[in-house]
Amino acid sequence: MAHTSKDKRRVYLACRAIFTGARAQLRKQKKVREEIVKWPALKPLIQDLGLEKVVAIARDLLERRVFESELKAKVEFPELFHLSPNQEAQREASEINAAKSTTEALEEIASVDQADVESERGFEETGANGLEENGVGENGQYGEDTKSGTEAEEAEEVPQHTAALERTGPRHTVAMPSLYPTYIPYKAQHLILNETQRLLEESCFEFIQRWFPAVLEEKGWDCASSVELTTWTRLLAHTADKMPPGAFNSGGTPLTEVLFATNNLRHSAVHRVLTTARSIQDLVKSALTLTFTLGDQKRARQLEEMCYELESKIKAMELNKNALENTASASLDEIQRQRELLDRKEREVIANMMKDDQETKGLIGALLEDSVGRILEEKTEVEDDGQIPVDHVHDHRDDEHGRSDRSSLNKVAEGPFNMYY
Repeated sequence: MAHTSKDKRRVYLACRAIFTGARAQLRKQKKVREEIVKWPALKPLIQDLGLEKVVAIARDLLERRVFESELKAKVEFPELFHLSPNQEAQREASEINAAKSTTEALEEIASVDQADVESERGFEETGANGLEENGVGENGQYGEDTKSGTEAEEAEEVPQHTAALERTGPRHTVAMPSLYPTYIPYKAQHLILNETQRLLEESCFEFIQRWFPAVLEEKGWDCASSVELTTWTRLLAHTADKMPPGAFNSGGTPLTEVLFATNNLRHSAVHRVLTTARSIQDLVKSALTLTFTLGDQKRARQLEEMCYELESKIKAMELNKNALENTASASLDEIQRQRELLDRKEREVIANMMKDDQETKGLIGALLEDSVGRILEEKTEVEDDGQIPVDHVHDHRDDEHGRSDRSSLNKVAEGPFNMYY
């Protein structure tokens, strides 16, 4: 049974984020059905199209590897990947504005933490003075927050950086809010950043344990959770010159740059800073670079998979946003067209009313002119004949007897005049 392009597009958009990685290799109907019914977000689609139809379309797309290959997806659904230059510029601007706001918040957090670090003598003994200019500080206890998770979720519900597309009509203005920049639910953000931070702390601990265990014994740090990430990165920067050659695999990037690129990850995780999806991906990439630099292949692979999943899910969200905005724009265009048609009809109704009123007015005027002309013409005839037109004399006896005595009226009319002749 052939399926419409519209139905296939809906299934692709709804399932693109699901059928990635190992799930993109599913082919059996039972397995595909189990995966589809597993996710509550697909219930509206199933109610509209029916489960069997959704499964059939999903299997077809899986077999043709449309979920796996963006190139094949572009061939199958080119309209989903098309953006006008104006849309591209607007979305880029929204991402930049959001990133700028986040950066300002993180810089403020870093400055407060830096003041705390400068007051801690214990860490100054490890040689942290040379690193203070990097604006890196420690907050004391892992997990301290300046904003509760609930507050962060409330902030998520009201995006601070939204652009509006103005759509003007003859008498109406409709503001369509932009769906960009892209945010993921805060619960997912918190999980990703905290787990990424944990992986980095473990990687740093194992690296120092392998190359410089004396400092761990001196400080009494017996596990990765003993101190937080920024403490580990400062310690690595301070002890780098004491490490044997080849201990770090920086790949040409300055070591301090690699180490302190993860500071924002710690600040975002600990202080619950709402961050765009693309910025979260960048933070995880910075963590991936650090694990690679430390030679931690196991955690590097884990973070690489996390980056892949983020990229896949963000792309799915963006495609959905594109489709939603395009659909809304087309609907608003149709509403605008109907509105213009109604406005035109409204003007026509009013114009016809005024025209009909003028025509009626003209008709009444013509009738009055005709009546007055006729009345004046009959008066002139009476004056010329010296008689009152009998047609204008009405006797009440006509009503009583149903007839008029015109001869009697003529005699009465002639009587006074004959007296003088």
